Amino acid sequence: MTEDQKHIWEREKRAVRQLRDGLGKPVDPPIVETVTILRLLGFTTHSSCGGHLDRPASPYVAFRSPSNQADRRLIEEAATQAEKRRRTNEAIQHNAIELARLLPLMEHFYETRDVSQSRRLIVQGFGVIAYRLTTQSADLVHVVSKDERHELVDVQRQEFDAFTEFLKAEFFGTKDDAPPRAA
Repeated sequence: MTEDQKHIWEREKRAVRQLRDGLGKPVDPPIVETVTILRLLGFTTHSSCGGHLDRPASPYVAFRSPSNQADRRLIEEAATQAEKRRRTNEAIQHNAIELARLLPLMEHFYETRDVSQSRRLIVQGFGVIAYRLTTQSADLVHVVSKDERHELVDVQRQEFDAFTEFLKAEFFGTKDDAPPRAA
């Protein structure tokens, strides 16, 4: 990474550390870099979790269309059911555009990455609300022992970390085969 790229990276990480969720809580440290690179890539993130060892919670980053809040407000203000359906479909389409931007990156990431299916990152869809980037094994934290949960969340975090490094290389052009990219 060049000095300019390091500056861009550190500035965005500082901004992410200042974010607060609806409960006033900051972004969990284990997921800060993933949120940072997704934001640098132009994704609108709105909630995340780094995974927890003391309770069942897997890492995730939720993202949505930049127009999502306005779209949802328009749905609430719709005068008729037909208008509400139309606006809902538009909001879902706007969110799906964001999914369409992320999936090729995930496909490219897994082209040469040989990991078990349970370890892989997936996207869960919530239509008009958002999408959630998580792992295939996310819900297993609810059925494993505390010791197994520690190991599972660690593996999940490793997959997020690997994807984050991949995205950084894509964004900053630090892979051998990628041209440098301006931010």
